[in-house]
Amino acid sequence: MATLDCYGLGALVLIALVFYLVRKIPMYIALCGVICVGFVVVTASEADFGHPSEWIVMTLGLLASSFGLLIVRVMLIRSISLTLLRNLDNAVESTFTEDLGGRLGDMRKFHLIEAKDERSTLTSFGRLVGGVVGVFYALLRIGA
Repeated sequence: MATLDCYGLGALVLIALVFYLVRKIPMYIALCGVICVGFVVVTASEADFGHPSEWIVMTLGLLASSFGLLIVRVMLIRSISLTLLRNLDNAVESTFTEDLGGRLGDMRKFHLIEAKDERSTLTSFGRLVGGVVGVFYALLRIGA
């Protein structure tokens, strides 16, 4: 195994540990940034700049892994069903209406829905996002 591979594997393990241990998104982003920048600084002198493709691919892979795990972290934090299960487990009075209202507020903030006659309807941007998600679900056979 080449030295570059060892550094890349080590950085990936560190990113996984940060994902597992750190719950706050800003701290997660900062630590993953430090890990990726550290990888670049440490390995830049070892990269064969006649053929830097392996170094570039590994750096982009670390960034993509960090971003992918960030998406997973956001999904875990914002999941209504996981929040309900946590509240049931901790015997907390149900806050389902507040949680759902918060999600609707998020959708309004990102212009995915708009309120009409006390009802929420998808905006054209919301329909576009829904269509793209539907295509990815069909391509990846999610939910089938």
